Amino acid sequence: MGATTTLIEEERDFLVAHKGRLWWVGRSGRLLEVASVEDALSRAYVSGVEVRDGCVQESVVNLIQKLKPLLSNPYVVEVVPKERRVVLLKSVSLRFNEWEDLLRNLSTLNEAIKRMEPKGEYFLSSNGLFYKLRGGDDEER
Repeated sequence: MGATTTLIEEERDFLVAHKGRLWWVGRSGRLLEVASVEDALSRAYVSGVEVRDGCVQESVVNLIQKLKPLLSNPYVVEVVPKERRVVLLKSVSLRFNEWEDLLRNLSTLNEAIKRMEPKGEYFLSSNGLFYKLRGGDDEER
């Protein structure tokens, strides 16, 4: 009974990219099951995190709990904890110094993304200003 029952009963908490697939992860950090296409299209996923023995590190799980508003934001596609970066719609890369800066300014993404170039790179300052670092592929280099 033990572990198998626990796995089935554990609630799916967030998505993580691992070995070319998106997996549902439970609150314990354990990989539960491969996500469906509908799941993958409905929320952001976490990438660049280490998975050992079918589990995500506890420190990552704790960080993701704080970042829940990001995962359900319609403009956020991917969260990369190691790089303090998120990927937005239009393949926009957004960097920042502190997660709190992004969480505090999450409501401004709606307007900011309208002005961002596809595949552009941006930086969000602690006072909520978006700075363009690099443009998209259509820009000559």
